Amino acid sequence: MNRSRRLVPSCLVLFAACATSAHGAPAEHALESELRELQQIQQVFREQNTAPIEFDFPADGRVTVREVSLDGWPGGEYVRCRFHYQNRTDKPVVQAWVWLDVLSADGHLVSTQACNCIIPVPIPIARGSYYSDELRTPTYGAHLQPGWSWRIRCSAVLETADEPLDPPVPPRTVREFPPMQIQPR
Repeated sequence: MNRSRRLVPSCLVLFAACATSAHGAPAEHALESELRELQQIQQVFREQNTAPIEFDFPADGRVTVREVSLDGWPGGEYVRCRFHYQNRTDKPVVQAWVWLDVLSADGHLVSTQACNCIIPVPIPIARGSYYSDELRTPTYGAHLQPGWSWRIRCSAVLETADEPLDPPVPPRTVREFPPMQIQPR
């Protein structure tokens, strides 16, 4: 009985000590403020860049940005762009290049990534056809400067007619043989 009288108060003191916090609230991690700042910049970027955004290049086609976002983590931010390229030229396109550029506040190129839009089989991209892909370009801290921006560039290689050979090669014809005569036996 004497042992249980000592055990109950000591357990109550132990439970009370565990329930109270000696240090108060845990201290904020050093990167939490950077993460909150990045989330605020991402929110502003989403509000300023609503998709779809069309970029027309009269001699090369059209690039339609379906989704653009500022992604990553503090110190590793990048602009992600999902797009599709449409051939709106008069001729088929052998290949098209689409670039996603990140520009500093004064308009200088900070970073760029390119995509080669080609169909895996050896046929050109026909007029009106689409090619879809995604690009990711690191910002290298440019997103922290007010006035930074991004842009899309495009260049297409149009299909050309085969150049004539000099001297010209005569067209191939089917060889004709004289009729065969079979002798009766």
